[in-house]
Amino acid sequence: MILTMKNTAILLCGVPFLLATACSSSFTKVRSAINEAPDWYAERRVQIRGEGYPDIIDIPATTPAAPPVRALSKSGEDLAVLQRQFLTDPRAEVAPAEKIEQVAAELRAEFEPGLPEAEFLSESEIAAIRASFNVPRVTEGLYQP
Repeated sequence: MILTMKNTAILLCGVPFLLATACSSSFTKVRSAINEAPDWYAERRVQIRGEGYPDIIDIPATTPAAPPVRALSKSGEDLAVLQRQFLTDPRAEVAPAEKIEQVAAELRAEFEPGLPEAEFLSESEIAAIRASFNVPRVTEGLYQP
């Protein structure tokens, strides 16, 4: 089907009109969604833009009333309390070497039996297959059991 000039002109004028109509309805939907946004939306929007954060120059200096050393000594006391709790916990006891060796032996026992003997080929069949591949010009000079 060959488009005439009239059909082409209709398409060229109609498509932008349809796109403009669709976009205008999208803009109104977005604007209404922004207006109906929850309370936390404005704060999150400021965070995403990177606004509201202090500059390095605005960080307050420490005062003699609240030196950082006081906070460190308190955390040291907390650490000592936690360490005492850890050491008195029965789960903190080290297992004896015999118990560790027993667990290791049990794990090894599960893997030691190895693979079961093959039931699908006999020794004579395996020997026949090996003999069929024993071509002197190919295997000459190679290790042969």
